[in-house]
Amino acid sequence: MNDSLRRAFAALHKARSAGYASACCFLLTALLVIDGLQALVRDDFSRIDLPLGGQVLMSGAMPLQAKKHTDIVTEIEGLDGLEFIPLEDFRSFWMGSHMWRAKLDASAVTEPGQAVLTIVDMVPAKSTSGSGATITVQNPNQVYAVTVWASPEAMQAAHFSLARRLTGLSAFIWAALSVICALGIGAWHAFLNNAAHNALAREGIFVIHGLQKTDAGYQAIFVADAAMELRQPMSLLNLQGVEQGMGVLCEYSAKKYRVLFPPDGAVPRYGWLLRYTPEPRPASEREEPISA
Repeated sequence: MNDSLRRAFAALHKARSAGYASACCFLLTALLVIDGLQALVRDDFSRIDLPLGGQVLMSGAMPLQAKKHTDIVTEIEGLDGLEFIPLEDFRSFWMGSHMWRAKLDASAVTEPGQAVLTIVDMVPAKSTSGSGATITVQNPNQVYAVTVWASPEAMQAAHFSLARRLTGLSAFIWAALSVICALGIGAWHAFLNNAAHNALAREGIFVIHGLQKTDAGYQAIFVADAAMELRQPMSLLNLQGVEQGMGVLCEYSAKKYRVLFPPDGAVPRYGWLLRYTPEPRPASEREEPISA
């Protein structure tokens, strides 16, 4: 194997490695998206997690009778020192609903634990009678399950997302980075692959990109711009450049050539290589070269 052919094979192996790496990045992206989605499904908007001594911002719909955020009535059960601090009221972007924004403060909490925060709906209960029974109707309160963790590390370790537990970052952030890597490596693969195929073509070697089984045997399909004669032998090479068998160039159309391998001979594989090795023939027996 000469130096130029050796470099061509090296470029081909690099291109294939880059292709596998790009595929792995896309697979990793899919796994990260699944991880992020399952965490969202398992989580609940009414769950609030914060570390001991920490704070978290939260918001919700304003109770019907409350005119501003300072009118909100809350009840906290389960932890001493947990404080709900109203900050502002505003109109939301969706449908212009009247909303509140507040801060849940655990700076005065002395030990981790769980609590229930209730935003009390201040509309009086209504009683209705019908069919001999009296029914009391009350608008539902906004209820939040609050967990105060011993440390940020403990809160991270309990997250539903594996990516968040391991790295502290959202799975969707890692998925976006993985896509960027996959696209970059994919572009590098395309460049290396094109360069390798051109280098091999200059040596009369072409990559099999299709296979078809017929009654006469296996047909390996490759694409080339070179001028070739039909019924000429072609060597089958594996990815290490070792000859595995011989076939015959039998057909061409629109840059696509077909090489026939008899049923009892070598079986070509997708991605293996074909080398054009024409045999010397008398001028009277030669066919006009064909160029796809």
